[in-house]
Amino acid sequence: MTHIALGYDGSDAARTALDWVALRAAREGARVDLITVTNMVTTNYEHADRELHRAEKLLHDLAPGVLVESHRVDGKMPNTLVEDARTADLLVIGMHRARPVRDALRGWMPQRLSARAHSPVCLVPQDWSANDQPVTVGVDDDPSSDEAIMVAAAEAAASGVPLRMVHAWSMPTPTLEGAAALLASPLQVKEGHRKILRDAVHRVQRSYPDLDMEEMLVADNPAAALLHRADATSLLVIGTHRRGVLTGGLLGSVAQDVLGQVTCPMMIVSNER
Repeated sequence: MTHIALGYDGSDAARTALDWVALRAAREGARVDLITVTNMVTTNYEHADRELHRAEKLLHDLAPGVLVESHRVDGKMPNTLVEDARTADLLVIGMHRARPVRDALRGWMPQRLSARAHSPVCLVPQDWSANDQPVTVGVDDDPSSDEAIMVAAAEAAASGVPLRMVHAWSMPTPTLEGAAALLASPLQVKEGHRKILRDAVHRVQRSYPDLDMEEMLVADNPAAALLHRADATSLLVIGTHRRGVLTGGLLGSVAQDVLGQVTCPMMIVSNER
């Protein structure tokens, strides 16, 4: 049974995330933990408990038969939520797209939580609505997307929708050796990236032979290639390295560029699961 942790504070974004969790939990009979992070100085505990009770009842109404538990925990975001959800298979939070740096849970950064979480993290924008479009996953040219590709395949198979695999490519920056610039031809570069995409497709086919798949090799930067297809997507899945601020950003450039710009849920999967 899948264990889903939902960070919840009663905001509009959190309620939308709850709707997304309810659909997913009902589909596969998941166990859901509702978690509210509180502060012993500023939090009205009575109000927080009421919000949790309402959320628990709403989940039971939307997904009858799903096991739902709720609790609050004192601490600071994002570490408290990350540690409390340590055993979860998936951590879900709502996000205001208008202010992606500040989330629905009192001012922590979604990037920071996603980079520190022990499981994949799904960010659900407050204006999300359900659809039957494909699951889209970004295929990178290094191992950072390997886990994300298989997670996306599992999500597509469970949802009964196709998997759209997008790999973006561009010509490399010229390098100099002595006085001569050594450049591959555009055809050679494109074929090399086509092989990366085909290899990823073959990995998925071995595990999900009946899954419908769309292969998209796009001459663009990765963030733009994914954003261009996000409106026709039920779930966008992106792989990432676990990086610090001084080593390339909290989530990597693609996730940071896409964050806050898509209306579909965005799942971030570390290659170090």
